[in-house]
Amino acid sequence: MSNVVTKPDPAQFALASFADLLSTRGVIVGEEPGSFDSFHEGMIRPLMPATPYECVISENLIAIEWELLQHQRMRNAGLRQITHEAISSAVVALHQDVHESVSRSKLKEAQTTLFDEKAAKAEGEDLAKRAVSSDRRIQVVAYAEITNLGMDPLQVMSGAYRASDLEVTHLHLEIQQLERRRREVKREFDALQKVRPLDAQAIDASVIEKPIDEVTPNKPKKKNKLHMSFEDIAIRSGSKA
Repeated sequence: MSNVVTKPDPAQFALASFADLLSTRGVIVGEEPGSFDSFHEGMIRPLMPATPYECVISENLIAIEWELLQHQRMRNAGLRQITHEAISSAVVALHQDVHESVSRSKLKEAQTTLFDEKAAKAEGEDLAKRAVSSDRRIQVVAYAEITNLGMDPLQVMSGAYRASDLEVTHLHLEIQQLERRRREVKREFDALQKVRPLDAQAIDASVIEKPIDEVTPNKPKKKNKLHMSFEDIAIRSGSKA
């Protein structure tokens, strides 16, 4: 027997597609425009659901994978915000220390300059942005400047994890839960594919339609007494006569 599955036609269920069984997914602000459609198209192809139920489970799996990616993006955005504030604050603190040091050396002067906090914050914001630049050359220079501030970039990241607020911690826990759900749904989907019903139309017709003589060539063909021909009956009647 063949184990090829004949995919059911959605039209048999008054559907244009089995995807119609699922509710339409709305766009969420913060997602890259059109990114989910491209993600869904790339994920559904290797899964190749063959039955309506497999379609539902595969859509569930794709939804979990997408949600997992979005939670990771939100968590990373939260960590970037924490590191951003840490770098910016370090620049402001450095400028403030320098200003206070200079001011103490000029106590005897009639005029002293005020600390330009706004300019220091702008410089700190610029360094924090360059530290996460997609241009590697800009990022390397920014890392060197962070090191000159007395900060190790790795420690900055480590400090962001330690100082992460409740939102980032919650997202981290949600990611762990989504990973567990993904493994469970994937196991269910794999189990469904292993027990797909055999296609009844795929049974080799040649075996069923093969003549009895071809199935048992060495065995003499027996006639059923209940189905003797008129010729046999006439021959037997003549011999008895």
